[in-house]
Amino acid sequence: MVGIITLLIKTNVMLAALCLLYLALFRRDTFFSWRRASLLFIYVFVATYAIASNMQWSIASPIAGSVDQGITAVWLQAVEVGATVEDTTMNIKPIVINIWLAVTALLALRLLWQLGTIFWLAWKSEAGVVEGVKVRFTEEKGSPFSFFHWIFINKNMLNDPCLHEVLLHERTHVRQWHSVDVMLSEVCTILCWFNPFAWILRREVRVNLEYLADQSVVDKGNDARTYQYHLLALTYQGSVATLSNNFNVLPLKQRIKMMNKERSKSIGRLKYLLLLPVCALLFMMSSTPVSAQSTKSTTHPDGSVTIKYGGKDMVIKAAGEDFYQVVEEMPQFPGGVKALMDYLKTNVKYPEAAKAAKIEGRVTTSFIVGEDGVIRDVKVLRSVSPELDAEAIRVMSSMPKWEPGKQDGKPVPVRYTVPINFKGQ
Repeated sequence: MVGIITLLIKTNVMLAALCLLYLALFRRDTFFSWRRASLLFIYVFVATYAIASNMQWSIASPIAGSVDQGITAVWLQAVEVGATVEDTTMNIKPIVINIWLAVTALLALRLLWQLGTIFWLAWKSEAGVVEGVKVRFTEEKGSPFSFFHWIFINKNMLNDPCLHEVLLHERTHVRQWHSVDVMLSEVCTILCWFNPFAWILRREVRVNLEYLADQSVVDKGNDARTYQYHLLALTYQGSVATLSNNFNVLPLKQRIKMMNKERSKSIGRLKYLLLLPVCALLFMMSSTPVSAQSTKSTTHPDGSVTIKYGGKDMVIKAAGEDFYQVVEEMPQFPGGVKALMDYLKTNVKYPEAAKAAKIEGRVTTSFIVGEDGVIRDVKVLRSVSPELDAEAIRVMSSMPKWEPGKQDGKPVPVRYTVPINFKGQ
């Protein structure tokens, strides 16, 4: 739960920052192809970060094995044990996740409905060829539109004076695969529906695609003013499908202004390089500290082992100790982390004497997972009461064998620290 929420927060902060950069630097120039590339880059960068982070958490979560100021043991997330069988404490995290999932599911169904509408139109429409272009003739009233390789036009437009420009416009959408951009923006909006910047980027994607198609029509030698009049003549027609590239998509005023705008100077393309350092900075700010799992270690003659962190040698095994604090391959409880948490929640019992005395608090225990996977050297680092301490030691000592941790490919003993919260009514 915590991992999903953290991932959503980080990726949406990235999305917002990159959207603000786009709005501030790119949206007013006439480098439409560069603008398209930058928008696609934003989506790909954020998606790549999300996938990479999810893969990292799925391997390590919820064990926090990061190296900080000095020697840090591996901490497992706290296990809470209540004095009553039924836990009445409200946890807001599952509620947040469920709301996000519910709205995401509704928007995904909406997307599927829109896709179904387009496929239905393609199935029932009549195929034809106009000016050498394959089209689908529809009976529905509405402006022409395209979706991937399909171009839909109403039969009544065959004698329309703007038909040639319409076909040029829609062929540009088809030839340049503009529907890919549309689908990416839709998926991003579905997953990040709570982020207003996701909706802004979606709008910018669609408008920029129309700029590209408009520019293509004008570059083919068509009179810009006549083309703009044709656009105005079709503004009264609604859209047959919302998930498509429509010929007269609004805001029409912006499109006309952009067609009449003086072309941006070529030197202005250099500003798009700013995306690279900004993305690198966002990645560094959002990444977790480097862990020992991904760091090469050095074994010294006195038996101590260090890793390089922040330009300094950090000790992960002190001289004279027979265990490591963190290793390249961490030990695994049989069945994984979830099975371990379930085991602790099931087996830790609130002592009756502590209940009667209304004693509660956090007992912090420590143990070593040996190179043979057997738990040993269980002790209490932070005591609350003899009863609670004894229960924590009992459960830790009775754990089954683990898959041992490895350093340099060899099984080694690793120390863990596990806090257990004993909480009364």
